[in-house]
Amino acid sequence: MIDEAEQTQPAGPARISRLDPARIDEVAPLWRQLHRHHLGIATPVEDLMPPLTPEDSWPVRRARYVDWLASPDGFALVAEHDGEPVGYAMARVVDDTPGSWTRGARIGILESLAILPGRRGAGTGTRLLEAVRDELRARGIRDLELAVIAGNEDALRFYRRHGLVPFATIMVGSTDPR
Repeated sequence: MIDEAEQTQPAGPARISRLDPARIDEVAPLWRQLHRHHLGIATPVEDLMPPLTPEDSWPVRRARYVDWLASPDGFALVAEHDGEPVGYAMARVVDDTPGSWTRGARIGILESLAILPGRRGAGTGTRLLEAVRDELRARGIRDLELAVIAGNEDALRFYRRHGLVPFATIMVGSTDPR
């Protein structure tokens, strides 16, 4: 199992494959690291929405992953180096309702992309994103969307380099204006 402390992995490409739902718990350390990263960035919302701890957030995220993977529209990919997960992507396809822009009737949503901190910058994220896009294209999906935590400039730069652009901003607040 992965040591959750930040570590540097040996150089070399990770192997990308489909993540069997029975192995979902193997990516828990990667999720917890991603969640810790988000907690460090999303501090302005803590008073509005108290965060779950990384340990408490995994069962919630895991339940979503299990539901999504139970559907033929969900899929997960894992990047492994020497048999250990160093990154993963969770994606799904959903129906889209026509709005003000023309999009496909079904769109791909990248729900999570997590890379072990020591592997960032080694191309693992790029390879996972490309594999997600390949799978979506194979399913006839044209459009991809994802969410980035406000203030996550590294993620925004990464996705911009891969041709994605910011589209909508989600604002959060209390119904009590005090």
